[in-house]
Amino acid sequence: MEMDELQSRLAVILDLEEQERPDWGEIERLSSELQRELPIDATPEAVHHYLDDADIRARDEPYATRQKKDVRRFIESGEFDDGTPIPWWGCALVLLLGAGLVKWLVG
Repeated sequence: MEMDELQSRLAVILDLEEQERPDWGEIERLSSELQRELPIDATPEAVHHYLDDADIRARDEPYATRQKKDVRRFIESGEFDDGTPIPWWGCALVLLLGAGLVKWLVG
């Protein structure tokens, strides 16, 4: 699926959700339909979460606000944030601390 088609279909879902009385059944239907068509490894994780979580957004406004902000940014700019990457040195530090703890406990 092309990026512009994905953004367009997400915009339709977001528009439905932002109506005064969202039709959550239709939002769920469109979300499921779109998600079935998306390659899981070539689509931002934030998009998959958005498509999966309509039921959660319906009852959790702060969560809905965050997700809608992320998907709106993707629709408007193609940019997304799939989390904070952990630098290699951070992983090395955790391993060293773990090894030190094991040595201290054993020794």
